[in-house]
Amino acid sequence: MDLPVKGVSRDELVSTRLRRLFDSRGFRRIRVNKFEDYALYVEYKNFLKAESIITFMDANGRLLALKPDITLSIVRNMPKKELPALEKLYYVDEVFRLSKENREYKVCNQIGMEIIGGTDSFSNIEAVDLALSSLALISESFVLDISHLGLLSGLLEQIELSVSLKQQVLEGIHRCSRHDVAAALDLAGAAEEFKNRVLSLSGLRGNFFESLPKAEELVNCGQMREAYEELKQLGEAFKDTRHAKHLNLDFSVVNDLDYYNGLIFLGYVEGVSKVALTGGRYDNLMRKMGKQNSAVGFAVPLDDLSTYLNTGKKFDFDVLVTYNDGNDYARLLAAVDELTAQGMSIRLENESSNLDAADFTWAKRCTFADNRIKGVR
Repeated sequence: MDLPVKGVSRDELVSTRLRRLFDSRGFRRIRVNKFEDYALYVEYKNFLKAESIITFMDANGRLLALKPDITLSIVRNMPKKELPALEKLYYVDEVFRLSKENREYKVCNQIGMEIIGGTDSFSNIEAVDLALSSLALISESFVLDISHLGLLSGLLEQIELSVSLKQQVLEGIHRCSRHDVAAALDLAGAAEEFKNRVLSLSGLRGNFFESLPKAEELVNCGQMREAYEELKQLGEAFKDTRHAKHLNLDFSVVNDLDYYNGLIFLGYVEGVSKVALTGGRYDNLMRKMGKQNSAVGFAVPLDDLSTYLNTGKKFDFDVLVTYNDGNDYARLLAAVDELTAQGMSIRLENESSNLDAADFTWAKRCTFADNRIKGVR
């Protein structure tokens, strides 16, 4: 059952609903230690992108660190050999990071999921589906920006780029700076036709289904074709769903090619300046850690959303349903179950209640009559 709204913050409610979502899809909740060997984070510091890590010495003289990341801990504890079936995991946990705003350490609450195991093309689709469903639980107004590193890396591998120049290209793409991307490619001696192709791809963003054909026009090698086909398969899975309008294609979404590969995505909700969800495929990290499995996952930083979750929602619940004494209560409950199964939040109140004085709000008011809820659609 839902926690009562009064006295419970919306970020707690969202966390509860996200846990239910993952439970309903057969994901297993796991917990990881609050600390790890500091050496783990030193080795993979570029994956973390953490400026500073809290360290301490244990009773045996080992240097440990409070974890700034959960994925590394999960991967570290995975077996090296290929799993017989996919591991579908989720977590609700804390990470410890340095705040960019005030340069103080803070505890950040996070909820996320991971799909780890053999290669399975449906894993991408399921991860995106859960990402979309997670964002929908946070806000009605959201977008999921999707990219595929296979298209970009397929292009960049056609020219010799030093590590520093490749980094400059990626940073320029991330900043949406055509000038910086072009300057780095000029330094690498890239041909004009090649440079234009990179600039066209990195500047491609907009509605997923309108932008995908434009991406196909830029495909010129096998790796890019394979990446395009994955995106096409993804589009076919979502084009006729309620989430289709929330999907964007945006090739300025990039990440470290040493650790990430394939699909990557970022989620945003209206009214929040920070990223609401971040995820993607990180098979390269798995290989670097000696694991013979593939992996895709995402995380929702609840603390970054807390202000929005506690002030940004317009209504406390979706539908207020009023009933009268003597109604068929069994039919009423069955009708409510049907709506909650569709993802709606429902409040039941007797018709005699003084709703004008109530301290809660609703998006739509309906009545239960003739053994059904009227006016819900």
